[in-house]
Amino acid sequence: MGALMFAGAMDKFVRIYSGGELVKGPNGVEFGDLSEQGIWFKAAPTYSELIDAVYKKLGLEPATHNVRAQGRTNVGGGAHRHFIMVPIDDDMSWSNYVKAVFNGTDWNCLEVYVQTEELPSAEPVSPEPALLDSEPLDAQHQNTPPRDPELGASLFAPSMVTANAPTVHPQHSWLRRIRSARARAGIRGQVAGEEVQSGQYQCGASGTVDTTSCLLIGLYDEVHRARALAAGQHLTELNPRNREPLRFDKRYERYLRPAGLMGLANICRAGLPSIDRALVSALVDRWRPETHTFHMPCGEITITLQDVAMILGLPISGHAVIVNKTESYIELYQRYLGKAPPSDKSRPGLRVAWVRAEFNKCPEDADEETVKQHARAYILSLVGGLLFPDASGDRYTVYPFPLIADLENIGSYSWGSATLAYLYRAMCDACRRQSDQSNLTGCLLLLQFWSWERFPIGRPDMLKPKFPNVDELEDDRDRPTVGLRWVVGACTYRSAPARCYEHFTNEFDLLTDDQVVWSPYRDDRVKTLHLAPICTQDSHLWLTQAPLVFFFMVEVYTPERVMRQFGLHQECPPPFRDTSVELHWCCRGKVRSDWADKHKSFVDMWEVKEQHVIMEERPYDHANYMDYLRWYRRSTRIRLCTPRISNGHQDGASVRTATADDEDSLRASKLRYTPRAHLIHSVTDKLTILAKEAASQKGCSRGECSAFIERVTRTCVELVGELGGSSLCDIAAAVPDSTTIAAEQGSEGQRDTEDELNNSMVPDQENESGPVREKRTRFQVDRTQVDSTVHSRSPSKRRRGGPAPR
Repeated sequence: MGALMFAGAMDKFVRIYSGGELVKGPNGVEFGDLSEQGIWFKAAPTYSELIDAVYKKLGLEPATHNVRAQGRTNVGGGAHRHFIMVPIDDDMSWSNYVKAVFNGTDWNCLEVYVQTEELPSAEPVSPEPALLDSEPLDAQHQNTPPRDPELGASLFAPSMVTANAPTVHPQHSWLRRIRSARARAGIRGQVAGEEVQSGQYQCGASGTVDTTSCLLIGLYDEVHRARALAAGQHLTELNPRNREPLRFDKRYERYLRPAGLMGLANICRAGLPSIDRALVSALVDRWRPETHTFHMPCGEITITLQDVAMILGLPISGHAVIVNKTESYIELYQRYLGKAPPSDKSRPGLRVAWVRAEFNKCPEDADEETVKQHARAYILSLVGGLLFPDASGDRYTVYPFPLIADLENIGSYSWGSATLAYLYRAMCDACRRQSDQSNLTGCLLLLQFWSWERFPIGRPDMLKPKFPNVDELEDDRDRPTVGLRWVVGACTYRSAPARCYEHFTNEFDLLTDDQVVWSPYRDDRVKTLHLAPICTQDSHLWLTQAPLVFFFMVEVYTPERVMRQFGLHQECPPPFRDTSVELHWCCRGKVRSDWADKHKSFVDMWEVKEQHVIMEERPYDHANYMDYLRWYRRSTRIRLCTPRISNGHQDGASVRTATADDEDSLRASKLRYTPRAHLIHSVTDKLTILAKEAASQKGCSRGECSAFIERVTRTCVELVGELGGSSLCDIAAAVPDSTTIAAEQGSEGQRDTEDELNNSMVPDQENESGPVREKRTRFQVDRTQVDSTVHSRSPSKRRRGGPAPR
């Protein structure tokens, strides 16, 4: 009663922080030196009452200023506190924030951080609408949860909006923030063109990148590895965590087949490949927790339930992998393993060394009960070592053990969806780790096989696989899965170039649409594999939008964003479903054992997963996908590589110093791979600028044409120099330097001026700015002299395959 009275009083008091930026402290977000003011209400305020009080407290008017609010809440467990910020932009999000503060936490205080921004004037901004306003109607409403076509309601039903199951917050504030920021900056239409003209692609990697206008980049970007790489920061590879299973025994097959784990066991028996840490690290760099997809230059792509079933042969149908623990793990070990490990309360989990010592080999004369005990230990090593590996590296995850213990019903659970949920959460965590020796968990075997199936980057050369003869198999469930083809036969890694993290990062930066295997499981590709029935038996669930559940983890599954992977029509833009900051912060802790109750609303959604399947029959259309790509490329960051060496080209010459030469030589001596992505980005951007300028030169004056020819020539010289071309000396002389232009402009300037006066299309130079007029005068050079200079050099052009002239 006292706690309720306390909460009833404190929900009428709100602390308001403003006038600066938030800071990151040892316990998460802190307010630092922000101005603090308290507001008392007569009753618990609504969202509108809160905002009105903030306007009044800060002395602002809604007509002139916009206020954005975020609430600070504690997501830590027990004595450990960790504070995060959650957006507050409507009554729903405010109500859920209040419930989160006063339910199950000892930090009972409403703390709201507000940011104010001045609204633009009411006069028209531009005859051309801004980027967001020019989007289709669906694009402007993409941040709302998708509707179920049958029920006509949001997939995240109102019953889910409880303190135990955090709601999905609509994020329309992102749209308001983007429009306001652009209006203040004076951006007027032609957004993409202006960014390319300035050499700064919107979400590229040219210095410090402003991603406030990137719709698909959200609250996680501040500490995201992609942001650090794009800013030129050096990161190291992630440290993968996985464990090989125990020794296989043929007597285990009678328990593995009904469990749906025979495909995974066959892969392990054939020999697991080592995890390529450079490859998986480069993939995680491109993982976005906001969408649960990899953001590649050619579009979004992700690991789906189809991939899990085809590669590992895990069941998708079945109950969610979650249960309330009713007895201690020690009691479970004693009952179902026949023995319990020594008491160890330092960390949760079962020690790998103890399990191997006790259950690695089943005795030849073992009775049925002993075989069952060893089979449970083997399944635990499969599940806890490969599918749900522990970050410590020396322990097995024991959450699934109550389900493993019941060998008769183990096959009634959806191990495939749980595996995908665990991998999603592992990548969401790892993509925000920048320190050396950061860990990466999840089913990395699935991640690596999936990458080999989809991308040429890091893929080993494969000879003809040696699959088992299906006619000799005792059971159809023993047939291979797609993943088995990567471990049978001879697979050799390509020897060149060096397999390193920087190499893979560069290659993914240059990935093109035609390099991706979008549909690797077509009938004509897999019909010769004679796959196990489990690979395709749950195909009707591959497009469900039900959440993926694994005990304390709930992850949003977004197949609607990657419909091309299924050969289906891709909506543009895809419907946005919030992956929920609150759910990402929901960790296992040491005190909870009622996860089935806490996540009941999500578990209920999974139980009726058939009702949430996307009903799309339209086939993939390339023209439609190009529309999607145009929207996508201006909505996220697609470039991670930045120049490490500045060539410093100016007027067609390379400016270098002795110090720079020494530094470059030292760096070159340590290179394992020569990065080239930033060079190709630079070339494509500059050629794009020239192409657009060339298209606008129709009907221009003679002086403008001469200036454009000069810009083309100088840009070509600069590009050759940036690419390290040895032919730079052949073409550099074709560009007159400033002294030559100054000597010639006196004799030629008069004729050019007369021509320009007779041409009505040329703007008045008195109305041009100083730099523009100076640039125009500088390029008024006789075309014949430039042509003669180029022709005089033409005999010395290097022939293909011939030596460069000295």
